[in-house]
Amino acid sequence: MTEPGDDRTFAEESVWRVTTIAVGWLLLLFVGAYLITPASLLPVVMSDLGITEATAAALVSMPQVAATVIGVPVGIYLDRVEGPATAPVAAAVLLVGSAGDWFAASGGSVSLLVGTRLLAGVGMFVLWVTCINVAASTFPPTRRATATSVIISGYPAGYALGHLGAPRVAAVVGWPGVFPAFGVAVLVMSVAFYVAVGRVSRFSASTEPMTLPGFKRVIQNRDVWSILVVTVLGYSLYMVFNSWMPTYITRQFGVSLAESGAFVALFPAVGILARPVGGWLSDAVLGQRRRPVFAASFVGATVLAVAMFYSATVAVLVGILVLAGVFVQLQIGLMYQSAQEFVDPRAAGTAVSLASVAGWLGSFVAPVVAGELVAATGIDAVLFVFAIGLGVTGGLTAWQMAESGTSAA
Repeated sequence: MTEPGDDRTFAEESVWRVTTIAVGWLLLLFVGAYLITPASLLPVVMSDLGITEATAAALVSMPQVAATVIGVPVGIYLDRVEGPATAPVAAAVLLVGSAGDWFAASGGSVSLLVGTRLLAGVGMFVLWVTCINVAASTFPPTRRATATSVIISGYPAGYALGHLGAPRVAAVVGWPGVFPAFGVAVLVMSVAFYVAVGRVSRFSASTEPMTLPGFKRVIQNRDVWSILVVTVLGYSLYMVFNSWMPTYITRQFGVSLAESGAFVALFPAVGILARPVGGWLSDAVLGQRRRPVFAASFVGATVLAVAMFYSATVAVLVGILVLAGVFVQLQIGLMYQSAQEFVDPRAAGTAVSLASVAGWLGSFVAPVVAGELVAATGIDAVLFVFAIGLGVTGGLTAWQMAESGTSAA
C-alpha cells in the first residue's frame, strides 16, 4: 500500500476516495439484497419448494453460517494478499452460488439450494471484510470510523432493497431468477470497486504477512476479546428486536403480521443514518474515542427497552422502537474499526473477521434464546427483560474496556 502524496491534486484524490466509499456502499447494498431474498419471497418459496417456515428461514441464514465457519481462516488469508484484488474474485464466487441457487430452486432441490447458498456465503464474507479494510485504509486515522460506518450502512439498505425489489424482479424473471439478478449486480459493482480503489492512495497498512506468533497475539489480546464481547452483545440486542418484535406487536395490539412487519422494518432502516452518525461522533466530536459511543448505545437501548415494556399503544411502541434502532446501531460501524485498532496492522483482516464472526454468532443465538424464554414463560414481554439484560451487560463491558482510538489519553 502507498502513502498519499503523489502528483494528483488534493481535490482529485478526495473525489476518488468518496467514489470508493460510494461504490463500496453499492456493492454491500446488492450483497445485502441477495442475502435477504428468501425472506422477501417467503410465501412463494415455501409453496414452491414444499418446506416449512423454519426451513425457509434457514435458507436466509446459510450465507451467514458459511461466513461464521470460514471467517477466521479467510481473515488470515486476507491479511496476506492485496485486499481490493479479492473483490471481483469473491463476487464471482457469489455469482456462481447465485446461479446455483437459480438452478436448485428451479428444480425444487432444497438440499442443493442450501449448498449453493453456503457457497455464496464465502464470497459474501470476503466482500464484507474487504470493504471494511479498504474503507479503513483509504482515509486517515481521524476519519476511519466514519468511513467504515458509512460503507457498512449499505448492508441494511440492501435489506430494504431486497424486501422492496425482490418481489418486483420475481414478477419478471420468476423467483429463482432473483438470486442471479442480484449476483450479477454484485459482480458489476465489485469491478467498479476494484477500479475505484486503484485510483486512491492508501494509508499505512503493513505489507508484511501476519505470522503464527502474530495470530497468537491477537487471540491472547484481552482488548480484542472485550470488543468481541461488545460485538456479540450489540448484535444480539439488534436481532432480538429485529426478529421478535413483529410477533410481539401482533399479539399485544392485534394488528396483522404484515402491518407489524412494516412497523419493525423501520428499526433496521434507520441504521442507514445511525451507523455513519456513530462513526462521525467518534471521529469528529469525541476525538477518535470509541468507548463513549459504545456505552451510549447500550445505555440508550436499555432505557428504551424499559420504555417499550410500559408502552400502552402501538404508535408509542413503534416510535420508541425506531429510536432504539438509532441507539443500537450507533456502535455497529465502530465495532470493526475498534477491532483493527487493538492489533498490529498486519492483523487487521483477522481482527475484522473475528468481529464479524462474533456479530453473526450473536445474530444466530439471541433470537433462539429469546424464543426459548417466551416458550418457557408464556410471556411475550420477557423479550424486554432479555433485551435489558443484554444492554446492561454491554454497557458494563464498554465501561471497563480499553480505549482503542489513537487519541486515547
